[in-house]
Amino acid sequence: MDWYPPRDETLLMRVNVSFATGTAPKVAGLRSFRDTERRDIEGELVARGWPSGPAFAVRGKADSASVRALDIALLGIPRLLNMVANAGAPSGAPFGDPQSAGKPQEPENEVEDFPVVWAAPGTTARTLPWQLDPARRPKGYRTETVLTDRRLVVLGVEPSAGLAPARELWDLPGERVAGAELMTFSEGGSDVRIRFTDGSWTRWKTGDAAKFVARINAEDGDNERS
Repeated sequence: MDWYPPRDETLLMRVNVSFATGTAPKVAGLRSFRDTERRDIEGELVARGWPSGPAFAVRGKADSASVRALDIALLGIPRLLNMVANAGAPSGAPFGDPQSAGKPQEPENEVEDFPVVWAAPGTTARTLPWQLDPARRPKGYRTETVLTDRRLVVLGVEPSAGLAPARELWDLPGERVAGAELMTFSEGGSDVRIRFTDGSWTRWKTGDAAKFVARINAEDGDNERS
């Protein structure tokens, strides 16, 4: 499998990507799709051709408590390993820092709800391909994003693609990308938010998130100067 830009276009970065997933107890494992009034637009996306996915429903107190109990139990494992590893050695967290998720930057979008598409009617984020959603795509299917000196591209890779070219699912001229930011309240700090010039945005989980954000913002600055 491979993909190359046209000869007059320069590839800057290519990483795995998917819609992000909630980590807070109320939204753990979930994602929502909203308009700017926080109305659910999933039905509209399905009407436009997206396959149906699992319904989004914020967990109640009892379900949130069970998720938190499991979370604490799992976090206790790296904490115990770190204590053993650090005995008689310099402090550190070789087995992972249980606080690495950070603090919510936007509780309304990370704790009480978890939109991965935020878009008014007719805006860019509504055009994103459904294959970015891990809950909708076939098992083994993956998506990648490519940043070039001209575009932001989403590629789809079939499980049995082999050496066949990746499929170009979506692209957007670079001048329509307003910028990106690292969302630290996420598993491994791998979430990014990409804002578009029409006010819509999307939240993705990406490889090498910090570098990806820096690259997008550098290109956005170049577009503003040109």
